[in-house]
Amino acid sequence: MMKQTLICVLLVLALTGCSKSISSIPPTPTPSAVSGTPQQNPAVILVTPTSMPPLPAVTPTSSASPTPFTPFTVVPAVDNLKLRVNPGYLFEALMMVQQTDKLTVQGMSPGGEWVYVKTEAGDEGWVFGQLLTSSVDVTSLPVREPKGVLAIKGLVSDASGLPIQGVAFDISQGAASEVANNVIRTDASGMFYAFLPDTASGSWTVTYTAIGCVSNVWSDSTCSTYKPGYTGNVDPVSQSVDLGQAVQVLKFTWK
Repeated sequence: MMKQTLICVLLVLALTGCSKSISSIPPTPTPSAVSGTPQQNPAVILVTPTSMPPLPAVTPTSSASPTPFTPFTVVPAVDNLKLRVNPGYLFEALMMVQQTDKLTVQGMSPGGEWVYVKTEAGDEGWVFGQLLTSSVDVTSLPVREPKGVLAIKGLVSDASGLPIQGVAFDISQGAASEVANNVIRTDASGMFYAFLPDTASGSWTVTYTAIGCVSNVWSDSTCSTYKPGYTGNVDPVSQSVDLGQAVQVLKFTWK
């Protein structure tokens, strides 16, 4: 009897000790729903998906299509304006157009100096853009590449590389009494494009002649005072081009 009583006492003590040990162990964290997710540090505050703000809906965007060009009409600012085969004074005139004629604009040459038009009778050709009267800026037209031409290209910039607009050049060949010339000026990118017949050959001279009031070298609207740092000189004043060789873009510096 004593032996059975001792066994019962020991069993009660053992059960009591086990109960205290189990109650002192912290509860096991609930395992992640995703198998293999590592147990988190208790010091880290977890943000559950239900507490996160909803993501804004993403609306697919499509690239904007360019606005198609719509031809419009202009009229010559002078009588007897020559409609030429190609953009440049060295190309033959197809006909004369008058101030009473309506011309439908189709595009412009690289550089924006010449405008491609169609007459009411259906004749097409090139006219000098500054001799047109229009309510639309004819320098913002789509570029139309002329065919059957040779091109002399040039770039005018200042010492820092800033493009200089409105610098006029004369492209000529031959003696003064029989000179064949073309006049062109730089656009907003500082580039000029002088077009010659594809039958042209030999050496041509590109010479600086003037600076227009549209240029960005002026400090005031009267076009009488250069901006600080500009002296009104072009370096070099002229360059020669041999059409029999590969012609690179001629470089001029406005000083």
